[in-house]
Order: sequence, then C-alpha cells, then structure tokens
Amino acid sequence: MLPAPFSTDHVWIVLATSLCCVAALALVPRWHIGFSGDRPGQTIQAAHARTVPRIGGVGVYLAGLAGLLLLSPQLPTLTLDILWKLWACLSIVFFVGLLEDTTRRISASWRYIAALVAAGLFSWMHDSYGIASVGFDLLDPGFNSSGLRLAFFAFAVASVSHAFNLIDGQNGVCSGVSILVFSALAVTAVRTDQIALAQLATIMAAANLGFFVFNFPLGKIFLGDGGAYFNGAMAAALTVLIVQGAGRASPWLAILILIYPIWETLFSMARRLRARQPFHLADKHHLHHLAAAALSGAAPNRQTQWIAAPLLLSVAPFVLSAPLLAEQPARLQLLSLLFVTGYCLLYRHLARRDAA
Repeated sequence: MLPAPFSTDHVWIVLATSLCCVAALALVPRWHIGFSGDRPGQTIQAAHARTVPRIGGVGVYLAGLAGLLLLSPQLPTLTLDILWKLWACLSIVFFVGLLEDTTRRISASWRYIAALVAAGLFSWMHDSYGIASVGFDLLDPGFNSSGLRLAFFAFAVASVSHAFNLIDGQNGVCSGVSILVFSALAVTAVRTDQIALAQLATIMAAANLGFFVFNFPLGKIFLGDGGAYFNGAMAAALTVLIVQGAGRASPWLAILILIYPIWETLFSMARRLRARQPFHLADKHHLHHLAAAALSGAAPNRQTQWIAAPLLLSVAPFVLSAPLLAEQPARLQLLSLLFVTGYCLLYRHLARRDAA
C-alpha cells in the first residue's frame, strides 16, 4: 500500500528515471570509464574480473531528486522545508563519496567527517534536532541536553552511512538492503501517519530498485561510495525522524530495521581489534566475502554474483517485521538478538571453512 497522495505514477517515474540514468552509465561506459572505472584488483576487496563503472549512485541520487521535485507541489510549506533541508545537507555525503569514486583520493576518515558535518548541519538548520532516546532508562536522561542530542544524531547518521559502505562488497547487497530498509521505513511512516516521510522513503526504495536491476546479479555497474554513503545517511536520518515521530515506538525499532549494517560494523570493529588491525583498512573478511568464497573457492565467477540473494532473504524477515512490532521493545530486542546470534554462528562456520 503506497502512502496517499503519493500516486503509483510518481513511483513509476522515479523507477524509470533510475533505470534510464543507470542504463546510460552502465551500457555506454566509454563516456566515463577512464575516471569512473573500478579495475580488477584495484582494491583488496575487489571480486570482479573486468573494469566496471562505480558511479551507479548517480542514478539513485538523480532519481531520488526527481521524486522529491514531483512531491514538492503536494507538500505543506513546513514539511517541504524540512525535506529539502535534509536532501541538501545529505547531498554533501553523496558528492564527497562521488569525488572518491572518480579520484580515489578521499580517505574513509574524510568521508566519515563529511557525513558528520552533513548530519550536524541538518540538525542545526532544523532547530537543533537530535536523538532524544536510545531505549535505555539509565542513559535517556542525558539526552535532555540539546547539544548531546545533536552530537549523537550526527554520530549515528555518519556511522550508519559508513556501515552501508561496509556491506557494499557483492552485487546487490547494499542496494538490496537499502530497498528493504526504505520499504520498512515507508510502512512504519504510513502506520504512524507520517505521510511525507513515507513518500521520501518510497522514493528512495524505487530509486535503488532501478539501480538493483543493473547491479544484480551480473554487476554491470557498482553503487560506489557516493551511492552507498548517501543511502546509509538517508536511511539513518529517516529512521530517526520516523521512529521519533511515531509516538510510542521503541528506539529498538531503529536498531532492528538497520540491524545488518549496524552489526556488520560492530562485528568488523571487534574482529579487527582482536587482530590488532586498523579499523579503517578494507579487507575481504566480511560476511558477504566469506559467503562468496564458500560458494566458489574465492574465484570470481557467476556463482558468487548471486550471493546477495540468500543474504537478502535472511535479512528481510527481520527488517520487514520491525514495523509490525514498533511498540513492542521486548520482541524487537529478541529479534535483534536472534539476528546477532545467527550472524555470529554463520560467520564462525564460514570462517572455519575458509581457513580449512
């Protein structure tokens, strides 16, 4: 069910815009492959055997922008002002990521700082908006400070933005998770009468679907840092806005909707700390890498290109059930624990198999 007054015509226009933009980038690479191409072996986590454009995020961004322009005449002035401030601020994240995609000179630290600045700027422009509750009675009183709310909001948006980039290592994983997350957010917003936010979440889901068609399974084009970071930043900001605007919804709703990228990041940090490795260095030991290696013996072939399918099917029940349990923190916590336990058991099994 799509939120009124967001018509199916608008959804199809967003999807068509994404398909056309991504098709132009993927099918006519000679225009840009010299600066946008990701060559085999160029990065340690690369799993492709040919040069592939890594600027697919441009299609997602432009399609999302087109959708917001279509919505603008229908929205009240105050709502429109908030959504455009959000889009303008988070555009910083997209363009810094795109600069990395085309120059390879923007470090992960600077990309993270850009996300911090973008989220902090939106918070400042939106009356020091921030996170008011984290679901723990002992910690929540500290969020009475507007400065702490703003700082934690910026930290959360930047961290989730980075987390989406971490899961962007196999065809369809990041964009597929983005579709699931934005769909869950749209449902949550509809159920809590936050129609404008439901519309923006639906736009982002449709924009990512257009990219997904060309990325999964054959990898005609990659999302790139611009697309992955922007998806993560928008998902995080919308999650905070929707969950806090949902009245009695538990903050654990946000955790379950974003559970995969959040836990991938925390688990990777712990893994690298244990191995005494820097947090910021890329590697090929994420869950999606081990799963692909288990299928193919670490050789890039058509089998590994399908690895997103079982991963997304595993994640979907957790993410899509979250809106139905918005006011049931115990069940949200239980499902979060089940996901973490399943992830750890699967990772342990795949890691042992990879080491054998």
